[in-house]
Amino acid sequence: MQFKMFHWGTTLVIFGCLINVSSLEEKINIKCGEDYNILKKLIELEEEVKDLKTNLREYSSANEKCKNVAFRAQLTKSLGSVTLGQKIVYDSVELNNGKAFHPFHGVFIAPCDGIYLFSITIGNVDKPGAIHLKKNGETIEYAWAGHNKGWDMGGVTTVAKLNAGDDVWVEGRGTVDGTKSQDGIGDLKHTGFAGALINAL
Repeated sequence: MQFKMFHWGTTLVIFGCLINVSSLEEKINIKCGEDYNILKKLIELEEEVKDLKTNLREYSSANEKCKNVAFRAQLTKSLGSVTLGQKIVYDSVELNNGKAFHPFHGVFIAPCDGIYLFSITIGNVDKPGAIHLKKNGETIEYAWAGHNKGWDMGGVTTVAKLNAGDDVWVEGRGTVDGTKSQDGIGDLKHTGFAGALINAL
């Protein structure tokens, strides 16, 4: 059997059949174009899946950091007279879930974006003093004590919106006492700093 093919311009003759080359090329190009578009779409979908997996891992990691954040720190001794702007370093840390409070520096560092609750207290005997709750260096609340004769105590509780990495600490001014002895009870710690994550954002 002989195979004969003749070519005139854009037409092929194979086994006596006329084939339009231009039409054939157009169909091939259309088919190849469809395959290319499908392949391109598959690659895009694969990249989207990778991004979703990455975001999910980051979200899970952030949730793990913010799963249980709470701390409470107190003074067990008097600091005496402190200068304006002196950061208070609490020597007794009774709770530090999430390890976001850094006792050596007295600073709480927000592990994630969220709404946080903070409480500060101060108790003095006869000598006045004040404490300021600071967020990244700005005062957001304050409390004072010792302006009346004898022993008195002041405190404040507030909420603040923090971004991950924001710093919160307490600064003192004047006298900052730590404990007061009470008959039958012992030493009472009354100057403290506490906080907890209410809701992660």
